Amino acid sequence: MKKTISVLLAVLLLVSAIPLAANAAEGDSKAIIINQNGDYVLNENSYNAVDIDGVTGRIILADAGVFSTGRSAIKVMNNSDVTFVLEGTSTIEGDANAYSCGIEVEYGSKVTFEGQGTLNVTGGLWGAAIGSYGTSTNIPAEERVKVGEITINSGNINAFAGRRGSGIGSGYHVDANLITINGGVIHAYGNECGAGIGTGYGTSGGAPGVAAVGDYSAGRIVINGGEVYAATAWNQSFDYSDLAALNANDPGTFAAGIGGGYGSSAPDIEINGGKVVAIGSCGGAGIGGGRGSSKIAQYNQNTYTVNVRIGGNADVTAISADSRSNEINSGGAAIGSGRGTHTGGTIEITGNAKVTAICATQASAIGASKQKSPVDGTIPVADSIVIGDNVDLFAATAGSYAVDKDAASLSINDNYFGSSDRWFFGESAAAITDVANVKVESTKGEMTYSAPAGTVSVWARIKAQATQPDEPVTPDEPTDEPTEAPTATGTIRIDAPLKMAVAFEDGTVYYGGEVKEVVFGQEYAFQMCSVNWDNGVFDGNGNGIRGSVVYRMIVVHQKEFNERAQAAKEDPDRYTVKGIDIIDNEAKLIIVNGDAKDTHLETDVNNFFMAYRFHFANGDYNKKTGIENVINTPLESLSVNLPLGSTITCNAYNGDEKIASDNVFITHNAGKGIYYNVELTSVNDYTWTL
Repeated sequence: MKKTISVLLAVLLLVSAIPLAANAAEGDSKAIIINQNGDYVLNENSYNAVDIDGVTGRIILADAGVFSTGRSAIKVMNNSDVTFVLEGTSTIEGDANAYSCGIEVEYGSKVTFEGQGTLNVTGGLWGAAIGSYGTSTNIPAEERVKVGEITINSGNINAFAGRRGSGIGSGYHVDANLITINGGVIHAYGNECGAGIGTGYGTSGGAPGVAAVGDYSAGRIVINGGEVYAATAWNQSFDYSDLAALNANDPGTFAAGIGGGYGSSAPDIEINGGKVVAIGSCGGAGIGGGRGSSKIAQYNQNTYTVNVRIGGNADVTAISADSRSNEINSGGAAIGSGRGTHTGGTIEITGNAKVTAICATQASAIGASKQKSPVDGTIPVADSIVIGDNVDLFAATAGSYAVDKDAASLSINDNYFGSSDRWFFGESAAAITDVANVKVESTKGEMTYSAPAGTVSVWARIKAQATQPDEPVTPDEPTDEPTEAPTATGTIRIDAPLKMAVAFEDGTVYYGGEVKEVVFGQEYAFQMCSVNWDNGVFDGNGNGIRGSVVYRMIVVHQKEFNERAQAAKEDPDRYTVKGIDIIDNEAKLIIVNGDAKDTHLETDVNNFFMAYRFHFANGDYNKKTGIENVINTPLESLSVNLPLGSTITCNAYNGDEKIASDNVFITHNAGKGIYYNVELTSVNDYTWTL
């Protein structure tokens, strides 16, 4: 009889979930403690905290809200094994001012997400949205906070990392563990050097030697299905069509979309199915390792590893954006290693996978970063690349080879891939010079391709050759008329940040990645402009805003550039030499080397525009911000690029109600640097005191 009663009670627990308000902690009707197995329901919108302590069971999130102070909103601990069932729309938020997560998963515990509802979850200080929080101290492996196991089977999950955390995975200075995605629609965003899915900020080139670059690990990431969108910085609509300065919205990225945060390895990434879009930036790979170090003392070549396997029927788009927009020679691969890691890792793409790999820098789209090793000066190559015969591959880079042809081990069917003087391509891969008519030489002859939709500006980053001057004309017979060499003309790529444009004196407007014809030696006046985010246009007539600072640009040949560069070095207070550009800070004149390998006008942060973040003094991020002529639709936690020297009208909202307005003068920060001896950082913070 006793056994029968026990079975009956167990059945009742399964079919009748317990309202969690009934199990509130003493003294606080909204703080929940769960320490018995069973099914429970969170169905209120004002819980302070939930502790799941040593429990096996299901937690139904039914339009729930958990908002913590001083800790993680939900803690899953002491070897709990919990399934969160999503119903309606629930919001879970950690404390931005305390080490915390949205949902903290202690090592030894497991969480699974399923259901058809929506979960919006945000990490706290140094914390992942789902996973672990971390610490500001670089600590040995045996002392680190560890992460439990995370599985997503279904549901709509929007994971926003806290500072230096990942969207899903680990926090600051913490290793990730096992992350499995079998279904659902997931948007995961890292924050300030954290990956979208993987690790938070690991360690940087300037970190103490307790944990060198490569000593932090993204653990094991397995994607079997669903739709997964992961980026190292917030991207409102996940629009990857313009990546010229993705990182300008969050200058401290340095991480992979899926894989390692800054200084972190990605030893085990496996994608077997589903649709995956991953965006890394500032030297982080799209899928693979985070940015490493260029300093010998902070780099551990024995621990930094990258292993990526893509197969089945997976549909994968991996993108590595600029490395701070002005470091095109030192970015991360789209699939492979990050900048400054000195290893390309192993990459395997097989089955019937469809892969689009886009690299906006000189790294390989598939393979290794191409920054020289500080150890021995060698250029890194991939350890191993395997690409199966049935793969549908589209790979392009602004560098020399879309696929790292110098990999230590390279397995690609000769009939599938061919080579040319500059590019190494597959039948479905191409270097893009004309998006509508791409011609590539391969072993099967000249072939024509079309770039994927929405990626035009990435392809436009491919090198535009400047035309060299013709030989002087020698007349057949003597003449009194002077003979002149033809005017030297060429082309130059315009590097404009995300949501910005360059307006020239003649009325023409160029967006990031577009190419302009120029005459060598002729000066061109221009101004920086913010476009209208709602339609992506600047026209000076209600769409976007024009900066008040007038700059001038002149394109010269190598000899003249060298002479000017030497003179500039003698007057460092006035001039700044940056790669192929010389900036005359006093005259606001940019001198461009038209004979350089990658000729472009580099409109970088601090010199031409500032990235502004808007905050409220009381920390209430439910208020919204709008900028007239730029962002008509209010946005939360806004960061936007704005041209220097302009006065911008900014509006604050509570919900959709306008509650305040202010005029902000856009300028650079104070301190020491190239402008008026001031210290420049890549972002200003503007705070309302409401």
